[in-house]
Amino acid sequence: MKKDFVMPIAVLTLVCLFVTGALAIGHNVTQPLIAAAAAERARMAMTMIIPHAEGFEPVEISGLPATVQAVYRTTNNVGYVFILGTMGFGGEIRTICGIDPDGSLIRTAILSHTETPGFFESVFAESHASQYWGRGSYGIDGVAIVSGSTRTATAFKSALHYAFDAFEMVRSGGTR
Repeated sequence: MKKDFVMPIAVLTLVCLFVTGALAIGHNVTQPLIAAAAAERARMAMTMIIPHAEGFEPVEISGLPATVQAVYRTTNNVGYVFILGTMGFGGEIRTICGIDPDGSLIRTAILSHTETPGFFESVFAESHASQYWGRGSYGIDGVAIVSGSTRTATAFKSALHYAFDAFEMVRSGGTR
């Protein structure tokens, strides 16, 4: 009677331990590969935003807005890259943008989003996003919000405002 009760528990425990060990080994093997692939995708995105940059180095500064996920400085001092996350209609919109040392927007792109297909295309299309390029902090308010995608367009514009706030903090060397 005792054997009928203990044996299945022992077998299931051994199976769980084996599967847990296999998953841990698999995680340890694949994690560096995943991290390297993510770093390469980030480097390619930054190069797309500031093509004339020779390289990028992270900027560590306290007090940045919560929406600013990462800040990078170009190694040849041609600008800064900001990775931001704002909430649109369908969830988080991860935006990347570059700002030159004079405070003008170089370029923007969307890294990821969960917006409703059909509505976001007009906001994220280069024909709309390029209206922001070359503008400074106050100039982006002159770009009209896309009708029919108000929350998505507002989230995109909000991300750019946060990037300019972070830029001013980085330029001044601390909290604003």
